[in-house]
Amino acid sequence: MTDKANDTGDQGRLRLQWPTFRGSAVGWGILAVSQLLFIAAVVLNVVESGEGWTVVDALLIVASVVVAAVFVTGTVATIRRPRPAPPAVDR
Repeated sequence: MTDKANDTGDQGRLRLQWPTFRGSAVGWGILAVSQLLFIAAVVLNVVESGEGWTVVDALLIVASVVVAAVFVTGTVATIRRPRPAPPAVDR
């Protein structure tokens, strides 16, 4: 038999899957908090300077918000679906 006889037609088809976030929820949470504090600092700096928003400021904020969203998603994903722990062994 050839492989074509066993082919179900799904090979080569891309499927969307939820990304697997590895690590601890604490680590993702620390990254998320630090990124949100960075966003707050940039916004506060722009507001206090009184010079208004520049293109660079806007791009920095947009990129930081995207990164913060990934960090928050990683935090929630690792809390909701933790990786299984290795089996306990009595010694």
